Amino acid sequence: MIRVFVVDDHTLMRESISNELAREEDITVVGSASSVAEARLGLLSTTPDVVIIDLVLPDGSGSSLIAALRSELPTTDFLVLSAYEDYDRIYGAILAGAVGYLGKAYMTGALATSIREVHAGGSPMSSQIARKVIQAFHNIVKPQMPVGKLSDREQQILHILVTGRSYKEIATTLFISVETVRTHVRNIYRKLQIHSAEELKKSDIFRVV
Repeated sequence: MIRVFVVDDHTLMRESISNELAREEDITVVGSASSVAEARLGLLSTTPDVVIIDLVLPDGSGSSLIAALRSELPTTDFLVLSAYEDYDRIYGAILAGAVGYLGKAYMTGALATSIREVHAGGSPMSSQIARKVIQAFHNIVKPQMPVGKLSDREQQILHILVTGRSYKEIATTLFISVETVRTHVRNIYRKLQIHSAEELKKSDIFRVV
């Protein structure tokens, strides 16, 4: 039996999801919550197999909750179900630890299948969401450098930086402070021996894919 917990601030949405999953013989809903605080308590007490989670909650973001609970719930998978489909939210959720991302507009009758896919080790993603991710990566300038030259965090910041996003946007996406972003960017410039974002984009170290 796959044990599922639902996190969404809309009562009708939580009830709709629970009612849909109640028809499945191999899935049971063990709890639900409408806020980050409520979800934290419920998740730690039930330790579900799969969490269906919205990203916008009244007291915080679903992504921050995922990031906070990953180490405390190592056997729990987080599956985002959101009306928001912008790349920054998708990327932020994946970095936080979500294993799949579904658009609410496209999920009628298909949620149970996605839950089973997650439980089996898969990463379901609505086709429209997947298209956005692929298009975004097509526009990213990928570094042609030894893998070990930059840290994992520096490479994450680099990939966002070259798309033109501000330090504040990078900080929001990665759940770090703006000052931490500045420190990482200074280290990136030092390691690549460049002095500005414009110089970075013109560098022979990079090519657009």
